[in-house]
Amino acid sequence: MKATSQGLAQLRKYFTDNARQVQVEGVADAVAVGYVRHYGNQFSYAVFYGKQAKPAKHYSAKDEAQAEQRIIELLTQAGKVAALKAEDRKKSRAPFHDRQEGEVTCRSYTVTGTAQLIREALKAAFPGVKFSVTSDSFANGTSVSIAYTDGPSRRQVEQVYAPLESGQYNSQEEIYEYSREATTIDSTGKLFRMSYGAKYISESRSYSPAYGFFLNSLNLCQAPTLAEQFAAFESWHRAQRYEMQTSWGENADTYTVSSTSSHGDLERFAEALTVQGYTVRLTKVGDELTLSTRSAGSTQAAPVVEPVATSDETDREYYAAEMQWLADPSQDRTDHEFEAAERSWLA
Repeated sequence: MKATSQGLAQLRKYFTDNARQVQVEGVADAVAVGYVRHYGNQFSYAVFYGKQAKPAKHYSAKDEAQAEQRIIELLTQAGKVAALKAEDRKKSRAPFHDRQEGEVTCRSYTVTGTAQLIREALKAAFPGVKFSVTSDSFANGTSVSIAYTDGPSRRQVEQVYAPLESGQYNSQEEIYEYSREATTIDSTGKLFRMSYGAKYISESRSYSPAYGFFLNSLNLCQAPTLAEQFAAFESWHRAQRYEMQTSWGENADTYTVSSTSSHGDLERFAEALTVQGYTVRLTKVGDELTLSTRSAGSTQAAPVVEPVATSDETDREYYAAEMQWLADPSQDRTDHEFEAAERSWLA
């Protein structure tokens, strides 16, 4: 019959209350505990590991001495295993280990130590940016994950951590190739070489409401200019929405970007600019949506936020203004003046 957890708990309590405990110096009860039970002319012994209710060993013995000797052997072995595990935990928490290879001192950083080096390097390279750097160990190796908001571009972050990676994965041969660091001379004049403990390092960048993933190429440690943001947005848009037409420009402190995309990209860009304090305007002509805003230092009146106009409404307004302008007989109209007026209407 299968023993229940309640029955097992009672079994351990039975040995605790009715049997003699055998202890081994240096082996804590939290590691393993053993008991000898004497009933009539028979003896039995039980060994429990940790807090387990079920005995790991529960056998009969011909006499008390044999039972005690077997308990001592089992507890001694359990103590050795526990000591090895404790040493492994201590080593894993240590930032590095040194060993000698001839005259060369080789320092091997653990994954925890490597994560700390990356954390310090990022702090020095980008002061004021908060990075979350965590390490992990798994069956096929070790990894370090970097997470942050806004801050530098992912390429800038990669340039900082790349020298601290253990090596690179060769996708053609499907093998991981470890890097061999160059041997240098330390401050004492001895030969020295370092290696690092992170096989894989990755970064994850998130964005605050003031910016967005479409500015992934920018360093956001400092507030970017409108020109930088519009150029970055247009560059991202061309790469991600290659089937869509997009363009941007700047004229008299007014920045515009247009797109035929229906993915809501310009709307999200407009939301971010609004959070930054800019006043934006969205207009639509046919399938093309245009976002426009003026720089903070512009002396012109800032455009107001307007609902997206339908193509029919925009066409009627444009046609009416054109007809009124052309009908004015007071002066001759040159092509240059007509183009200037046209830009004014479309703005």
